[in-house]
Amino acid sequence: MKRMFLVTCWIFAFAIISSAQSATFYFPHIANGILGSTVWKTTIFLTNPSPSNFAFGTITVLKDTANVNIGLAGTASTVTFKDETGATLSSPIIFAIGPGQTKKYVSTGATPYAGGFATVSTAPPGAGFVAGTSIFSEFDSTGTVLLGEAGVPQASGLGAQAIFVDTQAGYNIGVGYANPNTTSAVVTLSLLDTTAAMIASTNQTLGPNNHVAKLVTELFPTAPPLVGTMQISSSVAVASIALRFAPTGVFTTLPPVSIGSLLSPAFAWLEQHGGSHFSPIVRLIETFGLRV
Repeated sequence: MKRMFLVTCWIFAFAIISSAQSATFYFPHIANGILGSTVWKTTIFLTNPSPSNFAFGTITVLKDTANVNIGLAGTASTVTFKDETGATLSSPIIFAIGPGQTKKYVSTGATPYAGGFATVSTAPPGAGFVAGTSIFSEFDSTGTVLLGEAGVPQASGLGAQAIFVDTQAGYNIGVGYANPNTTSAVVTLSLLDTTAAMIASTNQTLGPNNHVAKLVTELFPTAPPLVGTMQISSSVAVASIALRFAPTGVFTTLPPVSIGSLLSPAFAWLEQHGGSHFSPIVRLIETFGLRV
């Protein structure tokens, strides 16, 4: 009986790990185009870690309609990229990546600035999957002199998450969040200070495949300078990313953190009651970064 119970737990652990290797993930913000005297470009790196299977899939960029009405649906965008060979491609990009191979796609930044987000999906099910990261790069008006850049990890959709906020001494936080679903998302943004006191809150309806990118000071114009968090709660899972901007314009990435975890109580029970039999399971799941 004990052996059967242990086997069941191992199967459960590997099922969790397999689910982490999602066939779909997101880059919650794509920065591309001419903005004032600077040019923004986004680089997307994809790799296929499988030792034997090809990975087939698509990168789809969706542009927001947030400047009109965030309740409307986002639409597909034909952003132009160049791959590692110099070939020109337009989204949606269909890719095939061999075992262990890597692809690179850099947006050209040649058009007026437009916001949006990207969905990366692999198919068919059971084939190789991909992992990715992206880089936001800011150039001078010629598009050749790099002024600054920051890495942006792939993201999954979450129903409850938070970004760190620091608006003191001239700093600001830019946040981009996207609704990759086919239904609207009812989103609540809550600004908390270091004591967890609620400073301000606002509700939004974000349309399907739509995206918002704003500074925290734009979202909460009456809030005082503070350090804390902005919690993002949504009726359906949304993906987000944040950037911290210094008064000089230098910026760095602030990935969101998940609020709570359905798995944490199970982990605590396993550690308390499972003894040495369950320690390898807990360590294995922690290795994949699934514990919050």
